[in-house]
Order: sequence, then C-alpha cells, then structure tokens
Amino acid sequence: MAVTVKDLLGLDIMKNFKLIAGGGGLTKTITATEILDFEFVQEGYRTRTFDGNSLVLSSLLFAKDRPELIFEAIKKLVCLNVHAFAYKPVFFSELPREALEYAEKMNFPILEFGDDEFFEEIIFSIRGLIEKDKALGFIEPLLQEMLDREFTKEEADAARDRINPLLRPVVVALCVKVKDMDECQVMQVIRRSKPDERLRGKTFVGKLKDQFIVLLSHDEMNPARYRAIFDDLLVAYGLSGNDLTIGISQPRNIDDRFELNIREAYWSEKVAEIENENVKHYKNLGIYKLIVTHINSKGTEEYMREYLAPIFEEEDKDGDLLQTAIEYVLAKGDTIKAAERLFCHKNTIRYRIGKLQEKVDPLTNEKEFYQNLAAAIKVYLLLNKIKKQEEEK
Repeated sequence: MAVTVKDLLGLDIMKNFKLIAGGGGLTKTITATEILDFEFVQEGYRTRTFDGNSLVLSSLLFAKDRPELIFEAIKKLVCLNVHAFAYKPVFFSELPREALEYAEKMNFPILEFGDDEFFEEIIFSIRGLIEKDKALGFIEPLLQEMLDREFTKEEADAARDRINPLLRPVVVALCVKVKDMDECQVMQVIRRSKPDERLRGKTFVGKLKDQFIVLLSHDEMNPARYRAIFDDLLVAYGLSGNDLTIGISQPRNIDDRFELNIREAYWSEKVAEIENENVKHYKNLGIYKLIVTHINSKGTEEYMREYLAPIFEEEDKDGDLLQTAIEYVLAKGDTIKAAERLFCHKNTIRYRIGKLQEKVDPLTNEKEFYQNLAAAIKVYLLLNKIKKQEEEK
C-alpha cells in the first residue's frame, strides 16, 4: 500500500490542514515532498522542476504582487504530475477562484496550512511516513514467506536483520487481531505509531493481512517482563482497551529457527478465533500442532473430506449433524457443554452423536471415534477460517 494525500492528513503536524479544493484526489499517492520557490514561474526556468507523485509546499511568495501567477502555477504543477499542493496563508488568505475551480475539476488537492507549521518539520514527517510504508511493503511478504515454508539458518538470520537487528536474545512472537479492524486500518495504526527508542530497540510490530505481528525480546525469558513490554506497545500504538484475539509463540533464542516464532503465533491466533478464546499459547494447541504443520498438504484435506463426507451429504438435506459435530469437538467431547452451545437437551446431543458415529465411523469405540472426528473437524475449521479470510481480502 502506498501513502496517499489522505494519509498525510492523519499526521500530527498536518492534522489542522484544511482541504480547500480537489477532494476527489485524496487517494493520489505521495512519494516525496518538494518546495515551490520563486523561480518556478520565471520565464526560462527549467522545464522539469518536480519529480511528480509529490506534495508541493509553498508560501506563495512568488505571487505576492501578482496573484494571477497562482493559477498558472497550479496548472503547471498538474502538468508535471504533482499530486497535491499545500500553501501557507501568509501572503494570501484565499486563492483565486479560477485556481480553485481548476483544482476541483482536475481532482488536484489544495491544502491550507492550519497553524504555523514549518516546512522542514512537514517534510521530515512525510519522509518518515513514506519510509515506514516502504518498510512495511517488503516486510509483509517476508512474514508471509515465513508462514509458507521452512527457512535455512542463513535465511532466518537475514530475515531477523531486516525486521529488527537490535532484538534481544530471547524472542516471543504474537499474532494480534483487533475486533472490527480491517487491513487498511491495521496499516494506518502502524504508520501513525510513535514508539519510543526504548521500545523500538527490543520490539517489532508489522502487518500480515488484517493482523499485527508483534515481536517482543528480552535478555532472558521473563513472562512478566514480556507482558509489561506488550502493554507499553498497546499504549504506543493506541490499541489499549480494544477487543483483541492473541496467539503467542513459544519463547525461543533469536538464533534458533526464527521463522517458527511467526508461524506458531499465527496459527495460535487462528485456533483462538475458532475456539472463541482471547489468548492462545502455542504450547497448548494439542493436536492442532500436528494439523497446522500439514495444513497445506493435499492428504490432510482429503482425509477431512473423506471422513466427513456422510455429514456433508446430510448438510445438503438441511441436516444439523455438521454443526453438532463442530460444537461437540469445540466442547472437547463434553455432551452437556455441547448441548448448551446448541441450546438443545443433552439427550438430543447424545442421539445426534450416536447418529454421527453410525454414519462416519461405525467400527470404532467411543474414544476412537471422538479422536478421529476431532482431527477431521479441526482440519475443517482451520481450512474454512483460511478460506473465509481469503474471500474477505
């Protein structure tokens, strides 16, 4: 995702800027900030003044005694592929009507400074936002690659150095999903964050689709310390008080299979969603640990589909066996809890479970049946979770 004019208005230094014209161009991208100087409108000045895709800042000094030059300047900026213009109302409190009408017609955003902002501070803030956006742009594919395949020791070390070479020796990864926050909002939170130097030296916060990938590091394994660091991060990123679902990896030495931290946190968060828990530690995933390592295997999906085929056929007839199987597994085989989840009498659940076993696994005993059913249902739930998220992209 690229930085847009609209994104700039979210910066602290530009929060009081006013949109004067060209609101249709707020989604235009910005890759640089430039200054319009006096010589710009002089005859014979070099043709290629600006690089384009930029926000141009000006005090309008060049038009102090000749306001008609403002319209000419706006037209030239549009021709040079400049994407937005911001002026300081020092010499002009209002711009000529023809300039504003032209900007509106061309969807060329014109912004008016809100207070006494300095050009240098604006340029520095925008540059920081653009650099952060570029970093996110290459980090997210790297995080996705960590999920998709095993890394060599050299690849893992290189990935760690690209993410944050200052991380301390012991690392814990978290995958954090904020309720009702989409992918664009996750990006905005990271862009606008201002963690202090202390946090930047031992943490990392990145984006993976609509989730935050968080790395916490310390000199030794200390759960209380990690919790304190995470709480500080939530404050720094404005996420305190939000409804969070969190997956937590096992602590690991930074030199030991770095990509596993990311993978463990990601899948732990998925299981937390499925089981409707706020926090899930990888160490407590149980059989999910085996499933997630083979989730992309053709054989894993085939097992699930073959085992549950009789239930899927029942679903085509508006049956309720699949939902019963899901709630029975999520209730960890407890028929009373499954009945509560389905708002049914426990005897109804027992009848359905008996019918389930008769259809899918009639030759097993009750314990074997639950183990086989749980494995198939958990594969089904994980694959459905992945499919749903892909459809929402």
